Amino acid sequence: MITLCVMDGARQLARVQTGSTDDFYYFRDSVHALLEVGEFGSSFPTFLCRFEPDRWEVEELPQLQRELEAIAAAFKKLPPEPPDSNWQSKLASSGRKPRTLYDVYLDAEGKPLLGELIALCALARKEGKPILLE
Repeated sequence: MITLCVMDGARQLARVQTGSTDDFYYFRDSVHALLEVGEFGSSFPTFLCRFEPDRWEVEELPQLQRELEAIAAAFKKLPPEPPDSNWQSKLASSGRKPRTLYDVYLDAEGKPLLGELIALCALARKEGKPILLE
């Protein structure tokens, strides 16, 4: 499981947890496969270019939020057909019937992953805190 969080000292202000580490990286691979042409991170460098960032700094957050919002808008227009077998099998075994690709990718609590990441980024920007990866 990957936890992305915003901290204020030792106090956690908010977090997003993925179902598994693989879920998060397959999700990122799906963004590349469906929305980028050519090099990994060519369209979404802040979100994709680091294989395993330990944080997104405060100054990166406006660009990160723009990228996440663009990904969300594009995924809302695509059919619920994930390009990787990991998410295909998760979707098939869940019995869920999402309307769009945006609804396919969920966090550990069953909420749309992109929506939760955007909300986390907005909070981090408001608080002036980085997003940490645990």
